[in-house]
Amino acid sequence: MDFHEALLHLAEKADVPVEENGSGNAEEERETNALKERLRKLNEDAVLWFHQMLLRSPEAAGAREYVQSRGISADSVQLFSLGYVGDQWDGLTRFLLGQGYSEQELVTGGVARWRESDTLGGERNGIYDYFRNRLMFPIRDERGRVIGFGGRALGDNKPKYLNTPQTILFEKNTVLYGIDMAKDAIRQIGQVVIVEGYVDAVIAQQYGTRQTVACCGSAITEKHIQKLKKLTKQVTLALDPDAAGNAATEQGIKEALKGFDRTIVPVPLAGGSSSGFRQSGQKGKWNGQSKQSEQSQTRGIIRLEEQVDAEINVLQLPPGEDPDEVIRRDFAAWFYAVNHPLSLIDYYFVTRTMDLNLHEPVGQAEAAKRLLPVIGMISGRIKRDVYIRKLASMIGVEERSLYEELQRVLSSQKNTGMTADFSGKGPISSQNGRPTSSGKEETQRAKGDLEEKKYDFPSTEDKKSTKAQTRDRLDRTVQNTLKWEDYLIGLLIQNPGLYPHVCAIINEGDFAGTDTRELYHLLNSVYQRESSPSYQSLEQFVPSALMPAVTRSLKCLEAMSSRDEEALIKEAVQCATRLKKTRLLQLNTELKFLLREAAATGDKAAMRQFQQQFVTIQRQLLTLNTATRLQG
Repeated sequence: MDFHEALLHLAEKADVPVEENGSGNAEEERETNALKERLRKLNEDAVLWFHQMLLRSPEAAGAREYVQSRGISADSVQLFSLGYVGDQWDGLTRFLLGQGYSEQELVTGGVARWRESDTLGGERNGIYDYFRNRLMFPIRDERGRVIGFGGRALGDNKPKYLNTPQTILFEKNTVLYGIDMAKDAIRQIGQVVIVEGYVDAVIAQQYGTRQTVACCGSAITEKHIQKLKKLTKQVTLALDPDAAGNAATEQGIKEALKGFDRTIVPVPLAGGSSSGFRQSGQKGKWNGQSKQSEQSQTRGIIRLEEQVDAEINVLQLPPGEDPDEVIRRDFAAWFYAVNHPLSLIDYYFVTRTMDLNLHEPVGQAEAAKRLLPVIGMISGRIKRDVYIRKLASMIGVEERSLYEELQRVLSSQKNTGMTADFSGKGPISSQNGRPTSSGKEETQRAKGDLEEKKYDFPSTEDKKSTKAQTRDRLDRTVQNTLKWEDYLIGLLIQNPGLYPHVCAIINEGDFAGTDTRELYHLLNSVYQRESSPSYQSLEQFVPSALMPAVTRSLKCLEAMSSRDEEALIKEAVQCATRLKKTRLLQLNTELKFLLREAAATGDKAAMRQFQQQFVTIQRQLLTLNTATRLQG
């Protein structure tokens, strides 16, 4: 919760009235708050009535059969308070009126409508139920309070899904179904999975994918993203694989790109062909270039861009199957897909070429036209080269031609701050697995740190720390680092109870090895899903390609004598701390290089941001050194 939400929550628990100044008349605010509380109570009573109807009413037999056919367990029916409403026009209204609510309150709360008379004056003639013959899904806010309902039609009723109309509590384009059940898992796992239907969300959470929510309707809005970005920076879209679902996915991507914050990151120029370097026949030399000339051209290798401070990807489902169908048919496939979603680049490679004939010149040229701007948004040169090769192979042209065209695309793009980072979080802007803030609060914290301690900022005149020296220094430690990574993974595999002590220190971005990083990601996901039916053996959630890494990690523990729980915890914490410190020192070295580049180009905004990041790293290193006896 933010400060305002926390204040209201505590005031409610302590039964203390809170007057919100500056937003209107205090008396009106008190009346509004009282009305909201009254309508929440009304909704809770409606939930009880719907739920009892589903469990006990003879006419709900068909609804109970439908629930069973969709694979929803009895526990999930109770947990999500699923309900039923029949064909009667006034079953719920009669119950609620008997509980002391007025007709106006029922209409204001969205559970009833006014019955218009046949007279010319259109006078109101009582009320009737808003929902009829539907399976009912109570919709709750982040704090678990019922704010509305979604009704799934049983039979041929239209529309298929009917939501509560907009009320003082319920606004469809801001509500996420299941957020109250999913918010803790979203924080812990660092990912949110967005599905389209209520049943999809219920089944996903029932099977252990507890970070799943559903949008109330197929449209994802910027307001949804504003809510989610308080919990995570990784959004995985798992909407239905049909035409409507694809359109909703495209819209969701746009809203996510708008809703997340942006940060300045260094981006290499494509291919390097425009840098003017020409390698001579003599290894390690450049034709006719002095050291000064070389440095001046090196500054042009990197440009600074504003990029989306989040990772947005798409979960690829089999054609014709909704998420709940995939989960019930093959949970292992779903679990793997959740942990290996398509990046936006790969998603666009698929969707933006589906209607093209890539064997014809016209289709090939159109594919390049559509995909080159996307490739140009990738911040890593190696990854950019990979996708250039992929596109070249797809349309059958030389890579050199695509590089030249990409340079024209990049040179025509004006850096207006709308560039999207489709490659995930960059290594420099990461703090504990999450990009650092570049806002006013982080700036103020950085200033306070500088007042407390004069950090040794890297000098822009320091010429000794070249890229070659940096690479040599890192290469000397990489083997030791990988051995520590194997040892830590082995500890976690043999002793799952160590995970809570480790995850507070280290995240997957701190692993240097590709296989150990992926193993930690999978272990992280499984340890957060204790109720998952797949949590039985490593083979069920670890791909065969990673099993050699598992064997290697466990082999590191063979010579280890038996330890008690306290000794194992201490060893795991020390190992995680050592790896974290190694990663921070590496980031520190990279920042020195980037700071010199920004100073050489006169980019003061980038210099300030890099200095703030430098301060953050120094603070983390200081914390590690103070909290442990590990040195070096």
